[in-house]
Amino acid sequence: MRGIPYLAAAVLALAGCAFSQEKEAAEAAVVHFHALLDAGRFHDIYANTADDFRRITSEAEFMRILQVVHDRLGAVRRASEGNWRVNFRDGTSFVELHYATDFASGHGDEEFIYRIAAGNARLAGYHVNSPALGGPPAPAQASGKLGESPLPAAPPAPPAPPAPPAPAGGKDAPPPVVTAPTAPTAPTGGK
Repeated sequence: MRGIPYLAAAVLALAGCAFSQEKEAAEAAVVHFHALLDAGRFHDIYANTADDFRRITSEAEFMRILQVVHDRLGAVRRASEGNWRVNFRDGTSFVELHYATDFASGHGDEEFIYRIAAGNARLAGYHVNSPALGGPPAPAQASGKLGESPLPAAPPAPPAPPAPPAPAGGKDAPPPVVTAPTAPTAPTGGK
């Protein structure tokens, strides 16, 4: 009976180590995502998505979403990690990371969900919320290195639909949200 607390502590220490490694893999993937987004390499971002993400989001659809984010917000200037969570489901780990990100043309709140398998992080969901998404495209000099991409330039994004009327008071209108479908996760852990 006296050994049970030590066994429980050892199990918790191992679980904490796994959380840390998986979170670090996802954090590195976010840095890579931002570099690819800034370079306009949307195909490369899609190539690193999880299978369940690809089943519900076509490459063309996701590339349109990323083009809007890239055009409206511009290059990433600074990203600060906020809340995070590690989830385990069916023997698979999912890491959810939230970032407050300063882009060239405004601020955005980003949520990344990565599926972790064998230490590799694959994007399972991406959401960004920013008032700047409803505005004009970012200035050309702030939109990254699109011309340096080895991929052909993506076709221009279709014009944004007219904004719905603001609720009474105008300032209470929620900012636009750009989102890609996410695989469901069950909450466990995080700050």
